[in-house]
Amino acid sequence: MKNIPERKTAVRNSADFRQDIRKISKKIFSSVPTLAIISALTIGGLLASCQDKNNQNNKTEVMQNNQVQKESILKAIDLYVEAGRKGDGNIAKPAFASTATMSWSENGALKSVPIQVLFDGFSAAEPTEANYTLTTLDVGGDVAIVRIESQFGPNKYADMFSLVKDGNDWKIISKIYQIIK
Repeated sequence: MKNIPERKTAVRNSADFRQDIRKISKKIFSSVPTLAIISALTIGGLLASCQDKNNQNNKTEVMQNNQVQKESILKAIDLYVEAGRKGDGNIAKPAFASTATMSWSENGALKSVPIQVLFDGFSAAEPTEANYTLTTLDVGGDVAIVRIESQFGPNKYADMFSLVKDGNDWKIISKIYQIIK
């Protein structure tokens, strides 16, 4: 029971404190001309509006840059698929770094070969229907990971590519894949 009166006192003191703040605020704002207050609020609103506009412009610029970057990355993937479609490994060569590799698992064992094996395989094959669906594109600065599901003739694959930016172009440095059954 002793706590109840203390609470009432605390509430009363809190109310007195709020009333004191109101009195102080009235004194401060009554001494400042109304025009100055309106001007400050207007300028603050304009600054906030400009900042919002700048943020919107930055977002638009980032989205445009991301679209350009995505198109540049997918250009390499398109060359890979086009080489399979036309049965010509030379078409894919500009998409890959000269040191690129291709890896997969065969009967539970890791297989890894120079990318020239892929080019030779495309060139040895007949032209065929080929397409892909992009499932993942993740970019971090000058590196990217792309995952696609591709189909070359009747064969379906889960392909993953590691890319690195080389000047203005993106080069595939690693292709790994799995046959989809």
